Amino acid sequence: MISIISPVYNSKKCLKKLVEKIIFFTNKITNKFEKILDDDGREDKSWSEIKRLKKRYKFIKGIKLKENYGQQIAIFSGIKYSIYDLIIIMDCDLQDSPACIIKMYNFYIKKKKPVIIQHQYNGYRWQDRILSVIFWYFLSFISLKKFYPSLGNFMLINKKIKKKYLLIKKIGYLYGDLIMQGNSFLYIKKIRPKGIRRVSTYNFKKLLKLALLLIFKYNILTRYILEKKNKLKISIQEKL
Repeated sequence: MISIISPVYNSKKCLKKLVEKIIFFTNKITNKFEKILDDDGREDKSWSEIKRLKKRYKFIKGIKLKENYGQQIAIFSGIKYSIYDLIIIMDCDLQDSPACIIKMYNFYIKKKKPVIIQHQYNGYRWQDRILSVIFWYFLSFISLKKFYPSLGNFMLINKKIKKKYLLIKKIGYLYGDLIMQGNSFLYIKKIRPKGIRRVSTYNFKKLLKLALLLIFKYNILTRYILEKKNKLKISIQEKL
């Protein structure tokens, strides 16, 4: 019934607790689910931990990408290999709380629309968030689409949205790609904890690279050209 996808990058210490919490909360909805862990890193033993968890839990699927493509490509490959009608995407470090799965599912069943968590950063310094807010409003201006601040990858989509999303030729940002395809979302506001890892895997260089990619991809002048000219290629080293 539900596929739950998490990109994994240097996250060995997070995975056991993540899987345990997903079992606890998802079982309140259904016992028919899969957990897809998509390894996109090479600097720790995350893949070994995924293989260990796979031996214990049959519902786990592991995907090991051949190189470090980045979070958004890892999400794309997880969505591609999911099998159930409803798909939840969430980070693996428990900043995206598995407890929200129940509310997201209930919202979807009631309204039949995709659902996304809108993060509230209570306890975070406003100085750490102001550039992010400015960036998303700037992106809204140049793309003629509404990019709300504080929206990440924590969302629920259905098989119909998946089918259209997989036709994309140039990955940008999951939420951005989906609204560019004409989807609209229900929003759930949720305070975001700092998670197990504490330190983000997105350093300044990665954030700058992502920002430039999104500006180039979503602006009104170039986005249609990109869709026509690019072809997405992803190499998978191993699957469980």
